[in-house]
Amino acid sequence: MTFSNKKNRLNNLFAKTLATVFVVGGFAANAGAATAPTPLVTPAWLAQHLNDKNLVIIEVYDHDNQAAEYQAAHVPGAVFTGFLDDKWRLPNGAMPAMLPPQAAIAKVIGDFGVGNASRVVLVPGGAKKGDFPAVTRIYWTLKVEGQNNVSILNGGDVAWQADKSNPIATGTTAPQPVVFTPHFNSSIIATRDMVAKNLTTKSSQLVDARPVPQYNGKVLAPVDVRAGTIPGALNLPFSTLFTADLEGVQDPAKLQVALNKATIDDKQASTIAFCNTGHLASSDWFVLHEILGLKGVRLYDGSMSEYTRDASLPVVNGVSNF
Repeated sequence: MTFSNKKNRLNNLFAKTLATVFVVGGFAANAGAATAPTPLVTPAWLAQHLNDKNLVIIEVYDHDNQAAEYQAAHVPGAVFTGFLDDKWRLPNGAMPAMLPPQAAIAKVIGDFGVGNASRVVLVPGGAKKGDFPAVTRIYWTLKVEGQNNVSILNGGDVAWQADKSNPIATGTTAPQPVVFTPHFNSSIIATRDMVAKNLTTKSSQLVDARPVPQYNGKVLAPVDVRAGTIPGALNLPFSTLFTADLEGVQDPAKLQVALNKATIDDKQASTIAFCNTGHLASSDWFVLHEILGLKGVRLYDGSMSEYTRDASLPVVNGVSNF
């Protein structure tokens, strides 16, 4: 059963989830439970909460050498990170970019001023300075380590600066390191063994977040050994979920078009999102699990860079709907 066959149910899902995310942009109330942060917040929400106690804002760029662009203009109080350089991911054997060991990633999180009681807002650094998948990968990492009080500023630095009433800071805000104690959450992680087992059981829906040419087997990513995709995987290119500048999530109508084309099954008990290194696929995980609330969605951070190194595991040339 696909999204395209259940438009009424999907519309209800969007109405319940995205109304809060896109309109309120703050906290979603759950009946009988404490309020919890929404995955996305708006610039208006952030402007109202800039002086909140325990708020930690991190502006996410691709590389540390982009610090000068951050220093020229950023959200007041925000600290800077270069995602690809600041040890949010580490090599593990032949794997180029995996979730670091728990002690190592806990130190990274704490060094950026994020404690267990922090309220974290991640800010995409701006058009052509960083991308949304870098932000969603950090978001996923925080969730894996038990820091659930985290949101992403929808539209990022671009949206913040578009409202001339919002204050702009210059220079550098140094992070205030704290001790972060991790509480590991394995429920949102997929492993190679899970994926390999699924070739037989087919109990999980596989979602390939890569661009069409990689999914089709026409382009080999430098970190992969073989071109193609995992048998049975659907293609939901990460770029279809975000605005053209890769700083914000698409509106509900455009998300629905993408999900329909990919034939994602929202009744599936388990879904595994993957790409080459778990970077791009963190976007698909974020939209499916955090925005749409699909249950049992995991991110395979080893992805095709790990999977294709095992010669016993098959690859096929996918046929994308995009």
